[in-house]
Amino acid sequence: MDTGGTDIQLDGTAVSFRHPIKKTIRNGDTVVVLLDVPVGTVDNRNVIGLSTDGDRRWQIEPISNETTADQAYVNIYQKDDAVWAVNPIGAECRLDLDDGSFAETQTVRW
Repeated sequence: MDTGGTDIQLDGTAVSFRHPIKKTIRNGDTVVVLLDVPVGTVDNRNVIGLSTDGDRRWQIEPISNETTADQAYVNIYQKDDAVWAVNPIGAECRLDLDDGSFAETQTVRW
């Protein structure tokens, strides 16, 4: 898996995205991609799941409450066998890697 700018190479297949790639995590047969949304751009669906051969499986949904509706996700991380997406105001969502839905949500306060 090679990344650079807005492109990723998976099993010989090039996949292009609308924003630069900030981070990727491979978990089993899914590659989770976090896009780096430019300041001033509203894009709260910036986490995308791909198969290891480059087919798009899903795109994350925004968190439904209004205070986070327009917040782009700023980080993804793997804990144990789960992948989590984080927005800048403390919402963390464990992703179902089959369809990108939220398997669990929590709010982290600092």
